[in-house]
Amino acid sequence: MIVTAPDNDPRPADGNAAGPASATWRATACILCESNCGIEVRLGEPTRGGASRRFERIRGDKAHPGSGGYTCEKALRLDYYQNGGDRLTSPLRRRADGTFEEIDWDTAIAEVAAGFRRIKDTYGGETIFAYGGGGQGNHLGGGYGGATFRALGLKYRTNALAQEKTGEFWASGKMLGGITRADFVNAEVALFVGENPWQSHGFPHARTTLKEMAADPARSTIAIDLGSCRARSYVERRSSIGRGDAEPSSRCT
Repeated sequence: MIVTAPDNDPRPADGNAAGPASATWRATACILCESNCGIEVRLGEPTRGGASRRFERIRGDKAHPGSGGYTCEKALRLDYYQNGGDRLTSPLRRRADGTFEEIDWDTAIAEVAAGFRRIKDTYGGETIFAYGGGGQGNHLGGGYGGATFRALGLKYRTNALAQEKTGEFWASGKMLGGITRADFVNAEVALFVGENPWQSHGFPHARTTLKEMAADPARSTIAIDLGSCRARSYVERRSSIGRGDAEPSSRCT
């Protein structure tokens, strides 16, 4: 996560107590999907090293030109991902007996580089398959990985989008001739196939937009193979592939 310059702000967060008067809110952005919604983070008390890893509070950034204060539950749980109990905070090297030992970063980088160099010299760089390198909001790997890929002579690479987006690219190509981004905010009819927009937040202001469409009699929302009952309350009609039926969302209990 990239954090910008501090903005001292004693305002209450989401209607709750403002916390210590010295609390520092910093403007940043969520990196967990392509919407990159603007958020504000209140940092915890500084550690002995002078910086804090804890996100005490997170709220939407109302000044953000894109999200305008909207957040989903993923952004509000960023502290869990940042400071989860299973997160590694230092490199680990496997011992001969299968256990691991902590090593410093300089040692880890040197040993990994030597291993890649050995593979390249022995088998050729094209035998190294790279996974990662950007996508969604995580672009730093793509920006800094290019030099490494060129130095190693890599020929093949992929990332998480190959699993997550291949179906979308294929379906969009068959239906529309290429990938496109739907304008759900202004759409009169929205069609969702095999996804739950209430949970996946595949477009900005997802839940707000779904509620607005459900409340507007001149607009329609249609979903095929929608799993969530809660989401169905915002869908006018739904159907399941294979049964060929369509039923009002009010039948969901």
